[in-house]
Amino acid sequence: MMDIRKHVGRNVRRLRLGRRISQEVLALESDIDRTYMSGIERGISNPSVVLLSRLAKVLRVTVADLVTPSAEKEPAPKNLPRGRNVSQRGRKTKSRRK
Repeated sequence: MMDIRKHVGRNVRRLRLGRRISQEVLALESDIDRTYMSGIERGISNPSVVLLSRLAKVLRVTVADLVTPSAEKEPAPKNLPRGRNVSQRGRKTKSRRK
């Protein structure tokens, strides 16, 4: 049986990437440190119910969506693109080079 922290971490990451939100933006909008956000997604940190509520609000889901076990065989979501041509919400931006 998987640890509840792992379930929460997997769900947060899946929902965050599905909405194309960077870890940094989710952390900022949830008023936590980005390194703590990383710990949550890796199943290391143990977020409080208050923090789960803030994360759920930013991700536009319920707390139950964050704590409900997901399919363990579900493939890992793809990471967001990196680099200068990516906006804060993970969308590609037009280059300003002339």
